Amino acid sequence: MIDGLAYVVVRTNDLEAWTEMAVSQVGMQATVLEAGKSVHLRLDEKAQRLVVLAEHTKPSLTMGFSVAGEAELTQLEQALSDAGVAWQPSTQTERQLRQVQGLIYFQDPDGNPLEAAYGLQNADSPFQGGRPTGGFRTGDLGMGHVALKAGKYEEMLAFYRGVLQFRLSDRATKPFKVEFLHVNPRHHTIGIADAGTGPGIYHLMVEYRDFDDIGRSYDLALAQPEQIGVSLGRHINDHVTSFYLKTPDGWMLELGWAGRVIGPDWQVEELPGLSLWGHDRTWLPDNLREDARQILKELSARGVRAPLALPPELPQKDSNKESL
Repeated sequence: MIDGLAYVVVRTNDLEAWTEMAVSQVGMQATVLEAGKSVHLRLDEKAQRLVVLAEHTKPSLTMGFSVAGEAELTQLEQALSDAGVAWQPSTQTERQLRQVQGLIYFQDPDGNPLEAAYGLQNADSPFQGGRPTGGFRTGDLGMGHVALKAGKYEEMLAFYRGVLQFRLSDRATKPFKVEFLHVNPRHHTIGIADAGTGPGIYHLMVEYRDFDDIGRSYDLALAQPEQIGVSLGRHINDHVTSFYLKTPDGWMLELGWAGRVIGPDWQVEELPGLSLWGHDRTWLPDNLREDARQILKELSARGVRAPLALPPELPQKDSNKESL
């Protein structure tokens, strides 16, 4: 049924700050739909990958999952109904805002708003980011992944793995319990963590195609170091090198590079931790933050490493780059 994360809908109290961060720091392209009210943010040829709405309510993020077509959306509707999960149809206005052909709404056990859609439209012009980059890695992998802090941890796992048919990639118990789930070759489309904080959004990850873009984004963030929620590091499971920006709404945007992909022979792993190096999580309580540091020391002492797997579709040359 679900084959990726197509887009997200962000409801924010600070549309201007969100747009500035996305365009100037991250390199997304903004298309203003209604001044002061709504913006499409692009990562690629699609008309949008983030719909950002100015609303005077509690900020939120809604995941928009993709299905292949009308038949698959009907199949999902039936699976939700069979599981006793309520879902709602959409209006033409709502589909137009998201630039999709079909769309439904539902919620997970923690009350996170979810959408499923098919037919996300291409834009009528080439992608042109807010600053020169090598672009973002999307396509069949979807736009990236979302990590959730769970309140009803076991119920959330049962919902995503049972009802929505996400598949387990791997899991960890330190510095907190988390499972990583996939629906396509991207190592995970969603992570669900029992971090002891209650339900909420942890982060949204988008992936650059060029390593230098991570460094340049980090340079920009260092001008406002309080904006860095998790320092530069490398994950032990998907091998992504990344850091995390605090969004204007408090949850974080992970900017990553060179994530591994999952094939048909994938074996589920029990992880010794979440990172190979770096990734100091400033949001953790002191005891868990110290646990994470000790895990890194142990991995270093053992010499644990991971291969660098550059995706084959990465361009060898980039017209945005100047020759040296």
